[in-house]
Amino acid sequence: MGEITPLPNRHAAQRSWQEHDALKYLGQEAPRYTSYPSAHHFTALTADLYGQWLGNLTPEKSIGLYVHVPFCEQMCYFCGCNTQITRRYAPLQPYVDHLIAEVELVGSKLKHRPKVHSLHFGGGSPGILEPVDMGRLFEALHRYFDLTTNAEVSIELDPRRVTAAKASAYAALGFNRISLGVQDTQIEVQRAINRVQPIELIRASVDLLRSYGLEALGIDLIYGLPLQTASSIEKTLKEVQSLRASRVSVFSYAHVPWFKKHQTLIDEATLPSIDDKAGFARLITETLIAQGYDAIGIDHFAKPDDGLSRALKGGTLRRNFMGYTDMPNDRLIALGASSISELDEGIVQNIPQATTYQNTLAKGQLASRNGWVYGGDDKLRKAVISDLMCYFKADIPALLSQYDYAEDYLDDDITALRPYVEAGMVTVEGRRIQFHSPYPMLIRTVACTFDAYAQAGARERYSKVV
Repeated sequence: MGEITPLPNRHAAQRSWQEHDALKYLGQEAPRYTSYPSAHHFTALTADLYGQWLGNLTPEKSIGLYVHVPFCEQMCYFCGCNTQITRRYAPLQPYVDHLIAEVELVGSKLKHRPKVHSLHFGGGSPGILEPVDMGRLFEALHRYFDLTTNAEVSIELDPRRVTAAKASAYAALGFNRISLGVQDTQIEVQRAINRVQPIELIRASVDLLRSYGLEALGIDLIYGLPLQTASSIEKTLKEVQSLRASRVSVFSYAHVPWFKKHQTLIDEATLPSIDDKAGFARLITETLIAQGYDAIGIDHFAKPDDGLSRALKGGTLRRNFMGYTDMPNDRLIALGASSISELDEGIVQNIPQATTYQNTLAKGQLASRNGWVYGGDDKLRKAVISDLMCYFKADIPALLSQYDYAEDYLDDDITALRPYVEAGMVTVEGRRIQFHSPYPMLIRTVACTFDAYAQAGARERYSKVV
């Protein structure tokens, strides 16, 4: 099994970014690779099969838990999440009842009480839950799962909805990490996305949470929103710096009005161009690094003493459905409408519609509907894509050996990297791949080269790289 024909190498005189057409790559669509394959390719998967997978879990590995709360009090025009708007709290109580029913049904399939290394509440706006309902849910979780003393317990919060009663409840229940949805601190941008929350309100929410001992704070920002400029982003980053967050996540806004109809409420004429967004990404990275953060993957930043930074340096960083993680493995049991689990055998997604999800559980049935059974070379390709997304490199020979494949098994995929090599974005030496670009999000298009499902058959619509 001989070597593949060498691709041109640009180490000696690598082209500058300006020497090739950035728009050709930045405007391409590609999966975000929070899973492999991406959710676009999931197929029908029975509840019985998911039940078998739960029963196959063994106690030597811990698991993660995820709870999805698909409700918000107000629609943000940029939102791409599975959520629905409610002005009343009444729909939340039966939803929590059915979450508890799902916990019990999942628990009945398990052969042991798994140790839990992380528990995360996402949405929607999980902070919409009142303390009494959050408490009921925790009681159910504790009955079937062993939350270890060092488990990370986290929640995504809307700074407009933080109260003393809720902050007190979070501390009492054992939450130890908060992710705050800031998005942008400039009022004109906030008005354009229907999410007005002045920096004074955000700062007050942060101070309140910290007064209850909730110190580990992550800030979520978005670039590419309507009316954003380089100057406005500089102001946002300066104001966010004063919040002293241990992590900052900065996501590229995905304008997909064909998929999320409410995004048609955004005036497309006010959206930044691809060139503008590329400049914003550079500005954000340079500014946050100057503020003392380490760049993690394509869109995360963490202080050097944070777990994400330690995982990057220690070679244990991974990417999952919630982004980048320092958790010890990929085993995740997800609860709630549209939530996605990952077990050793494959991926499972629950019914997206909250009402149908609840009606299914009311019949005593697991609410799983779609997913993926790992087969063929899925786990090899998943590992290659994960290394590219986390470390911007992949040691193909080592991965082929680890998964017991011939040394030339991925040679066609490596050869397909030629356009990126010629553009100065990738170098290949001895089947070892290294990514080079001041635009880390372009790794999505490089990773896509190894995606057997994105490359085959009908073209799916993904979000643009930038």
